[in-house]
Amino acid sequence: SYGYIRITGFEKSTAEQFKRELSAFENNKKIKGVVIDIRDNLGGIMEQSIEIADALLPECTIVHTEDSKGKKEYYNSDESCTKLKYVLLINENSASASEILAAAVKDNEGGKLVGMTTYGKGIIQNSMMFSDSTSLKLTTMQYLSPKNHKIHGIGIKPDYKVKQPKNEKEDMQLKKAISLLS
Repeated sequence: SYGYIRITGFEKSTAEQFKRELSAFENNKKIKGVVIDIRDNLGGIMEQSIEIADALLPECTIVHTEDSKGKKEYYNSDESCTKLKYVLLINENSASASEILAAAVKDNEGGKLVGMTTYGKGIIQNSMMFSDSTSLKLTTMQYLSPKNHKIHGIGIKPDYKVKQPKNEKEDMQLKKAISLLS
């Protein structure tokens, strides 16, 4: 009765794959809702998480970036979005691009977040490689939630805090997510 999509990283084709799976669930009349699992997702390409948020949310702000001079750039969704009910699973290892998705869903009340507070990596960094094989990571800007909440060092709090005990075989967070879709 429920769809399940796990996103382990936001790579070059993640949004395309996600939308294909979401569409299959939308076309299946037996599916009542979808669990989107971004637990232990350390992030990746920001644009991929924005594209996924756009598929989930109606017209709204998804995220905005701010550079050291205070210049802001806004990323918005269009009015088309899924009609399926959905829940996001998050944990303390959901970071960066995962947090863009989680913050967009939370601030725009698209679905509920279940799990633990996310990692709190709300900055954008560029790497520069040098000829001697060393590299330098330069923080160029930060991103903020649609409602202007700082993410870096804070993370995104779930709507339903559910700790997963280490030796528990049953996935308590998934169980809670399914109960919210029922």
